[in-house]
Amino acid sequence: MAEIIGVRFRNVGKIYYFDPDGARLRQGDRVIVETSRGVECGEVMMINREIDEESVPQPLKKLIRLATKEDLARIAENAAKEDLRAQNRSPQAGYEAGERRIYL
Repeated sequence: MAEIIGVRFRNVGKIYYFDPDGARLRQGDRVIVETSRGVECGEVMMINREIDEESVPQPLKKLIRLATKEDLARIAENAAKEDLRAQNRSPQAGYEAGERRIYL
């Protein structure tokens, strides 16, 4: 038997499985894990449970740690920067919808 947790990275999305590495987690805990896209923060959606070794999706990566206050502050800061970038790309950023400026 293998112990796993389920982690989601977006509000609505697939749940990915990780080895909790002995940590006892609760639903809603924010955790730091290694993914194919690098180190990410996700939310525990499925608490520790045992499943058959054959059912374990491979490779099963280990939990790095619970998210710290510093991790959560950095995530909030990055989200604010991304929102600002999105606003600067929007039509309200000096262009009318469908307008293109050509500089000669």
